[in-house]
Amino acid sequence: MKNSAEWKGYSEEIQHTVNKSSIQWMLILVIFFHAIVTLYINIDSQPLNGLSALAYGVIGLSIIISATYLRTDKYQFISFNLSSAMLTVAWLSLALIIYSQWEQAEPAADLLTIAFICSILANFSNIALLLLSSTAFATAFVFLQLQLQLQLATLDLFISFSKFPVLLFLFMQTIRKMLTKGQYHVVKNEMLKRQLQRISIIDDLTQIQNRKGFRLALSSSLASAQRFKLGFTLLILDVDYFKQYNDSLGHPAGDQCLIKIAEIFTKCFKRETDIVTRLGGEEFAILVPDVDWYTADKICQRIHQAIANAAIIHPDSSIDNKITISIGAATYKAGDDETSIYARADKAVYQAKSQGRNCSVILANESHQNMAESKVD
Repeated sequence: MKNSAEWKGYSEEIQHTVNKSSIQWMLILVIFFHAIVTLYINIDSQPLNGLSALAYGVIGLSIIISATYLRTDKYQFISFNLSSAMLTVAWLSLALIIYSQWEQAEPAADLLTIAFICSILANFSNIALLLLSSTAFATAFVFLQLQLQLQLATLDLFISFSKFPVLLFLFMQTIRKMLTKGQYHVVKNEMLKRQLQRISIIDDLTQIQNRKGFRLALSSSLASAQRFKLGFTLLILDVDYFKQYNDSLGHPAGDQCLIKIAEIFTKCFKRETDIVTRLGGEEFAILVPDVDWYTADKICQRIHQAIANAAIIHPDSSIDNKITISIGAATYKAGDDETSIYARADKAVYQAKSQGRNCSVILANESHQNMAESKVD
């Protein structure tokens, strides 16, 4: 399962969420300490020296790059690594400002300790970034400790430095394993959840959306139509004399016929926004957005022709020796809800049957009826 494309997609989605969270709170901490350092500089009324001014510029650039990454919607490996690296540089720059402006190595070293702890928690899922940032902070920390070597004994210096590799090792063996395992279970549960959601709206036989999927799609189409003033057409399609087909050839043959018809409908509607569904039995429904009456009539004719071209033999049809369908269509009008537009399309399909079947009827509204007979010879 871990090697599947679906697993990779979910894993990247979860990873992106984790990455954004890590960058977000690391950025907040950098901005917080940056504000404190700036406040002290203003209190001291001390002009920035050249090195501190350069460090300020680097911090500003780091904040911009990291804030830009937080606006991304998809997993981006390079962008995340760049943002993390720049935040590491920002921490180092803050320590440099403290040491350069006030020649205080101890508070700068304390800041690096805070940065190190934040880094191992933020970069737990990326071992390369974890080692890179830890090495950078440890190196800078050693440099600052060497500036205090007159006040520190050799043993004190060694113990002070050793906390970096010791904490890193303990983190790698405990907390990181727990966090990584937790992330794995989150991805697994999310994948199973989405699979169940997808299965719940898929028809077992035809593998197109079922009645539940149709209701969700119809609700979404109505919301889009009302919000963006884009119309759509609802088609209800019924296989003519399908009971007689089952009685003559048996239900297994009937199932294969429905599968073939679903494939034909799917091939006729290739746009991602077109929704092909099976309502149950031999009844199908199709939602076609941004379609007026005239275009809906052309679509119905195309469907009839596709069914005719398939030439599925029907041994007991009263109108043809091949499978035919009756289509009822309703175009969206202002004020429509799920019940009203479905009722019009359902009424239209019954009118198509009363017209002799193998034809289509399109209702624009209740007072004005447009009928398009699409007989196929």
